[in-house]
Amino acid sequence: MLTSKAHLLMTVSVVVLSSSFVVQAQMTKKRCMSQPNVSKKVDKVIHECQEEIKMDLIEDVIRAYKEDWHDRKKRESHEDDFQHPTIVSHEDKWIAGCLMQCVYRKNNAIDKNGWPTLDGLVNLYTDGVNEQGYFMATLRGVDRCLKGTSMKFKVRRNDVAEQFEQCGVAFDVFDCISDMITNYCSDQPHHEFN
Repeated sequence: MLTSKAHLLMTVSVVVLSSSFVVQAQMTKKRCMSQPNVSKKVDKVIHECQEEIKMDLIEDVIRAYKEDWHDRKKRESHEDDFQHPTIVSHEDKWIAGCLMQCVYRKNNAIDKNGWPTLDGLVNLYTDGVNEQGYFMATLRGVDRCLKGTSMKFKVRRNDVAEQFEQCGVAFDVFDCISDMITNYCSDQPHHEFN
């Protein structure tokens, strides 16, 4: 049941992201005129990723519920103010994040320790696009999203990421980058990458 929710969330996110590029490009005629290949790449590996993470998710659910809830709440209350605006349940966020981590891994967008990389994400999100402004906006957005997410999760790039961490980081990175690209393509200067 949770896997189908995550697949639906991922599919809707990818379709909305892809559709927003086309709709916004038609409206503005300035930006995002060519559609990136990221949705094709996600579609290509999503079913394989679902199968790969089923057992990992079950093991992580058991581990997460054994964790002292008080300690988790205490940690969350001390998080920096980098937050993604998407409101989804913890479980759906986790499953969608694990799927995105798998997609990132299969598209060479993570390092040997399991953390998303700037080059890999920029390549994934800009593949098929020949617009310099889109490329530069994506580069700045990916950089900002990686820095914010790394601070939030206290990522140590030299340490191997645990599955639970990887899923949370991947979801927040995906959500942040999707928002940044959508804002850029909708030609909203007050929301452009800084």
